[in-house]
Amino acid sequence: MAMRAAYYIAYNGRQDRPVTSADIVEHYDLKERALEPVLQRLSSEGIIVSIKGPKGGYFVPDPVNTTLKDIVECFFETAIDGEGHEHPDAFDRILFEQVEAGFEKWLGIQSATSLQYLCNEARKRHIPTIESPPPLDFVV
Repeated sequence: MAMRAAYYIAYNGRQDRPVTSADIVEHYDLKERALEPVLQRLSSEGIIVSIKGPKGGYFVPDPVNTTLKDIVECFFETAIDGEGHEHPDAFDRILFEQVEAGFEKWLGIQSATSLQYLCNEARKRHIPTIESPPPLDFVV
């Protein structure tokens, strides 16, 4: 959900015209309560910027340098013990033990995939943004 939300925001949002959570909820047919914590985490990690107010919403400040790996990594927690050493969360530790090789390969691919690259691919395929109308269909 986080990658989809960030990609949708990067493609459709700008600082002067941010994407609302309602836009994302409608596009992906999600529950608002499921999306909000994801957007809060993406915002707290700097992946997206939240603009408050009636014309508020979200935008990606740096889609060129924001990769899918950045998005994935902001959802893996660490815990710091009394001596200042970081330890992965217990669930993350199990996950990493089971899928480490595949996960590392997958993250390697994701580190080379920026949100800007994905937006460029969407434009090549003429995917409309929320501000542009869908293409006309003359099928009768």
